[in-house]
Amino acid sequence: MRKFSIVSIICLFFSIGCGSVVTELRWNGFNITQQSFDAIRAESETEMLNKTFVLKNVKVRIVGSKKYFRPGAHPATAGYANTKNEIVILGKVVKFKNGKKRIVINQEILGHELQHLLDWVSLEVANPDKLNESGL
Repeated sequence: MRKFSIVSIICLFFSIGCGSVVTELRWNGFNITQQSFDAIRAESETEMLNKTFVLKNVKVRIVGSKKYFRPGAHPATAGYANTKNEIVILGKVVKFKNGKKRIVINQEILGHELQHLLDWVSLEVANPDKLNESGL
């Protein structure tokens, strides 16, 4: 009986641990990204920043394979935007504990590609591929 309890506890630990590893990594990523953003030295007018940018007819296409990416896309690409207000991003179909299947995407990639669309609408928004040029 005691062996069964120990084995059950170990199995429970691993089953809980596997699910939470992904969540922990995501939260660590969010925290690191936010810490990086917080470290940017802001100009004084940031306090008054309150602008709205309208993106009409934005399309987000979520694909499960890079074979659906545009020809010539870099092999390391996980998503891209184009000047037709389209974002193409890799996604995964994941079965949740409640049995429902949902599409999951990398939020960091989506945000990066959305920033490209904003940059093309207004030069006030920085190109996310050229942040190093700012000295950040």
